Amino acid sequence: MKNNIQIYNMLKTLLFTLENGKSLSSALELLSRTAKDKKDKKAYASIYNDIRDGIVFSASLRKHKVGSLDIIQFISMAEKAISFKESLKSIVEYIEVKEAFERETNEKTTLPFLYFVLAVVVVIGVKFVAIPYQMTKTDGYSYEIMELITNHLHVAQIMTDFLFAITVFLSAYLILLIVALFGTKNTTQAIAKNIGLNIPLISPIIKKFEKFMIFNMLGRMLQSGISYKNALYSALENTTIVSHKNAFQNTLDTIKNNGKFVLSSVLYDDLERELMLGVGSSYQIGNVMIEISYRAKADALKLTIQFFRIITVMAIFLLSFAVFVEYWTVVLTQILIEKGLIDMQKGGF
Repeated sequence: MKNNIQIYNMLKTLLFTLENGKSLSSALELLSRTAKDKKDKKAYASIYNDIRDGIVFSASLRKHKVGSLDIIQFISMAEKAISFKESLKSIVEYIEVKEAFERETNEKTTLPFLYFVLAVVVVIGVKFVAIPYQMTKTDGYSYEIMELITNHLHVAQIMTDFLFAITVFLSAYLILLIVALFGTKNTTQAIAKNIGLNIPLISPIIKKFEKFMIFNMLGRMLQSGISYKNALYSALENTTIVSHKNAFQNTLDTIKNNGKFVLSSVLYDDLERELMLGVGSSYQIGNVMIEISYRAKADALKLTIQFFRIITVMAIFLLSFAVFVEYWTVVLTQILIEKGLIDMQKGGF
């Protein structure tokens, strides 16, 4: 996750310099002068020049493809807050949580990926080595034995094709979730997220993780003094989930038309609605939204662990099935040949 690590270091440095009274442009100039990596130095210099020319920070990051899609969206929301410095703290915290989430995810994916690779190796070995080899061993035997072995190996061929297709499907399922949550290419991550939103098991994880991101920033914006309506405009502009967009738009329309505060069931569960109804000031609403974001993060982690458990069990099953196919192709074929010879001697054929 190279891009996220780079932007994390950059934002940490920017936050430190802003807390010490320097401006954003001067902090970027400092980074461009002190960066050791030539690629980083060039990127910092380009962003600094953009800021000096009046381009907003998030637009410059998007232009130079620095940072993943969700982090750039987070920064775009932060720019609309009263205190960018305070919002920057939330962004840094979000990246830290996301990287911790990613590390835990990587630990959970290592085992199923290993099982998938082993299953594919066995399948390829059976399909392209074992089956052709077993066919050659039938040369010289009677037609009846050759027909028996050919039918037997045809079943092995069907099982290897089925096993390979299922292994590829489950591997793609796993990779899709990882790219949707942690992809470093903005376009690739957006495509994976849109696909994942229509797929069981993956969809609720993506929704919960995006809810964590959006509500965390909404809470920080409200704590910074920005109005609830303007904060919702930012959420509407930056969320990538259609159902969330519709819910935010409905809330905005209701506020503009009759001044009512709407809590959509798409965004809030029963407990969260009760918590929101019990607060008054924007700052208190911000506190509740941050708490809601942490609940969404916990839910996302729980759903992800459950998802990886299912994938791991499936991977173990596929590897076991691959071993069975190998046994069917190698051992049972030899047993059938010997049985065919015995039957021939007894006049069974």
